[in-house]
Amino acid sequence: MEKLKALIEVTKPKQTFLLMITFLVSYIVARGGADFNFVIAAISMFLAISGTTAINMWLDRDIDAIMPRTRKRPVPAGILTPAECAAFGAAIFAIGQVLGFLVNIEFALVVFFGLFFDIVVYTILLKRKSPYSIVLGGFAGAMPALGGWVAVQGFTLPGFIIAAIVLLWIPSHIWYISMHYEEDYRMANIPMYPLVVGMERASWAIVFATAAMLVLAASLYVLLPLGIFYLVISTSAVAFFLYKAVKFALSPDRVKARKMYKLASMTLGLVYFSLLLGVFL
Repeated sequence: MEKLKALIEVTKPKQTFLLMITFLVSYIVARGGADFNFVIAAISMFLAISGTTAINMWLDRDIDAIMPRTRKRPVPAGILTPAECAAFGAAIFAIGQVLGFLVNIEFALVVFFGLFFDIVVYTILLKRKSPYSIVLGGFAGAMPALGGWVAVQGFTLPGFIIAAIVLLWIPSHIWYISMHYEEDYRMANIPMYPLVVGMERASWAIVFATAAMLVLAASLYVLLPLGIFYLVISTSAVAFFLYKAVKFALSPDRVKARKMYKLASMTLGLVYFSLLLGVFL
């Protein structure tokens, strides 16, 4: 039972759930509802995200053992062996990838690029070497949203914008939490952007990303047949977050950074919830 619990834990259920929300909403917006293809695509994406995350846990086991907030994760804690974690992640990702081809080739490519950007670009090439790791690695987090769209519509502009909203949100999600746990990242020698350039400069980068996110959220109202509820809720949520981000940038604080991290998650959730309202109301 402990092993099963550990296998579930290495998929980071909360993170996977949030990414699946972006996929599910994107699919429903593209289709105007759900169908049988939706079930296959959802299972594929869920397994792909979970598998990628487990592989990431395997690769990061050494730095997870160093940082206090991650020491109790299953691999550094010794509940799972590195081989078990790697095999589990590879197996469920492979199943997800195969199912992806049953949806369409574009969707299968998005599934693959999710793994590529997360594991190869972010974790292996950049995370331990570059403060800009999240800029390119963040494309992995945008893949579920893009996947939901291309499963129905293929590669078209609205799908890229829906995914870009997530991409622009990711710096706030990652950099605010790295500000709060600054000492952990220093101990593990991970050059996160806020640690290298300082909290203030990183905070203003988040402000600019959020401003662009607001523009893209508004543009979807023009490109798609979404109701007024979408426009009001999405732009209000992002505008409020932008206001709080500017306020934070003027006076950065490690304790407040955690609150901003939580607010960032709520903001993305509201944007995607408003997309659903926009389709059905």
